[in-house]
Amino acid sequence: MVRDDPLDPDPGFAELYASFPDATDLEPWLGWCREADGPVLYLGIGTGRLAVPLAAAGVELVGVDAHPGMLDRLRARLPAVELVLARIEELDLGRRFPLVIGPSSVLESRDRLAAAARHTTGRVAMELMNPHWLLEVRHPRVRVLEATGDRAEIEVDYPGRWTHRANVALCWPERIEPLLGRAGLTLELMRGRDPDADLDESPTYLVLARVL
Repeated sequence: MVRDDPLDPDPGFAELYASFPDATDLEPWLGWCREADGPVLYLGIGTGRLAVPLAAAGVELVGVDAHPGMLDRLRARLPAVELVLARIEELDLGRRFPLVIGPSSVLESRDRLAAAARHTTGRVAMELMNPHWLLEVRHPRVRVLEATGDRAEIEVDYPGRWTHRANVALCWPERIEPLLGRAGLTLELMRGRDPDADLDESPTYLVLARVL
């Protein structure tokens, strides 16, 4: 059992993420990064499952993560990439980027989304857990322990007998535009992870927003 707690980082959490194979399907992230004119700020960069292939494809990244163990592992893989140890909601780099990305549901809270927005001159791209998928269907490897309209306590089983327990904010697709507006962003695109599938059936969904 591992947990995601930026205030008290669990070493096992970094070990779990380091066990995942690198992503092979880089879209739409690679396309969005290539459209950006300059370096991309990657929030919640982790151990590099997506970041390493993006860097190999020529994307210039600046990475942020709150877990020291994550960044220690990533520095060994990407020694030339600028990495910052910080909580997203407290981030203040003093500069802005044409694109800020937040895969893996790291931008699910208002404070984190606001931090992403104040660090971009153009776009914010993020992936969010889909509450419709999470709460309306029983899943063999995902258990909802407790849920309200805004948050859920969940457990997720991974290969290698890992179980990740997390308290997550629920960002409903039908409420995303007001959330973006409060951060000074406007919706450009929203779709399921599989562009050909119905949004409600997708475990996560993608949001691309731009500054107002």
